[in-house]
Formats: sequence, C-alpha cells, structure tokens
Amino acid sequence: MSRIHPTAILDSRVELADDVEIGPYCVLEGAIRIGRGTRLRSHCFMQGPMIIGEDNDIWPFSSLGVAPQTLDFDPTTEGPGTLIGDRNVFREHSSVHRSIHDKDPTRVGNDNLFMDSAHAGHDCLIADHVILAKGSVLGGHVIIENNVIIGGNSGVHQFVRMGRGSMISGAAGTALDVLPWFMVTLLNNASSVNLIGLRRAGHTHEDIDIVRLTHKLFCRSGLTVAGATERLREHAGQPMADEYLEFLGKSTRAICTMRGRKTLARNASFQAADST
Repeated sequence: MSRIHPTAILDSRVELADDVEIGPYCVLEGAIRIGRGTRLRSHCFMQGPMIIGEDNDIWPFSSLGVAPQTLDFDPTTEGPGTLIGDRNVFREHSSVHRSIHDKDPTRVGNDNLFMDSAHAGHDCLIADHVILAKGSVLGGHVIIENNVIIGGNSGVHQFVRMGRGSMISGAAGTALDVLPWFMVTLLNNASSVNLIGLRRAGHTHEDIDIVRLTHKLFCRSGLTVAGATERLREHAGQPMADEYLEFLGKSTRAICTMRGRKTLARNASFQAADST
C-alpha cells in the first residue's frame, strides 16, 4: 500500500502506485498519476494534469506541474499538463511549469537532476541524463537534448535548443542555439568543447576530431554559419558530422559561436578611447 502522511492533502483524482510515499504537508491538486517507487519527501506542491513515472525522488518545497508565469495565462486552465519520466531527482525549491498549449505537455525524461532552485518553464522538452545546477533557469519552450549540463545560476532563453552533451558554465547563459558538445563559458559565447563529457561517453577519436573541427569552423575560422555548415557537409556520412548537420537543420535560432566575446567588446572600447 502507498504510504500517505496524515497531513498530506490529495485531490480525489490522484492515482498512486502501490509503494508511492507521500510525506508530510504535501499538496496534490488535479489529475495526477504517480508510478512505483516515487517518493515525495515533504512540503511538495503539485498540480495536474500530470503523469510522474517510477523511482523519482522529490524533495521539500518542489513545485511540479504548476501554472506558467505568463500574464495572459489563466491559472485555472489545465491543458495537457506535464509528463515526467523515471528516476529523476528534484531537489529543494525546484520547479517545472505545465504546458501553455492545447496538445503537447511539458516533458522531463529520465535520470535527470534538478538541483536546489532549478527551474524549467512551460513547454520545455528535457531529454535524459540532464543536470540543472543550483539556481539555473530554462525559459519556456526550451529543448534540452541528452547529457546536457547547465551550470549554477545560468540561464537559457526561451525557444533555445541545446544539443547533446553541450554545457553552460556557472553564471553564464545563452539566447542562441548551442551545438552538441559545445561549452558556453560567457553569455552567448561557445569558447570551448566538452572534451571530458565526450570521453566519458566513450566517443572515438574520430568523433572527437569532428567535434573539434566543427568548433573551429563555427567559432575560430571567421566563416559565417552558412559557410561553416557548407564546410562541415564535406564530412557528411560520419556519425558525429551527421548529428551536427541534423541539429543545424532543426535549429530555428542563431547559433552560439564566439562572436560577441567580451574580450572583443572590451578591446573595441579601448580602441575608441585611445582614438579620442
């Protein structure tokens, strides 16, 4: 039987698997279904429609499936809600907002870690093995592919796509699409690649060479994105190159390169000052 603390408040539409644990002072509103092995430690707040899979660990003061923070959204509108997979960890004060659309829910995949105060906005699509560090924020409609790491107090602008294995350093951010395995170290500045992540994922030397080549083409060659893409097409047929080309085909925003680096802006300001 599920273990439900007497101080918890559950809507009549809540469905629990046999061994779900609902801790003290949790509040569950609306149609919510929770899978086996999931634990709500205490003081969790949830709103449906929402489906939560198995073996999730949800810590105090987390808010899942709540209404989007948009001025024109009626918080009583349920919509398609939120879909959360298996084995995710939501630490204290983390939050995920439900969809603002009529059909597709906000989605969180499997084996993800939301650290303290991490936030995913409405209509985000988060894949598997993603880490959102303390205080990191995803705007609405963000797409996060597998094995992405978002550093502490970093932000991802709405509608941005982050490719597999990409990473944002702490206190950085992006309003541009980030190519797979690229590392954002300043605002809108992909100055490096995630070599450690590539090696841990077991990629071959050939794959890593393509990642390095792609970073050189897009960030250090002086080519436009279109020009760099054409050069990358010369390597079509190699799996990593094909992954990049597929990402570029799906991208709807500008690509995060090294243009707009703080160093360039600083040097330009120095030169302007010297000329006066």
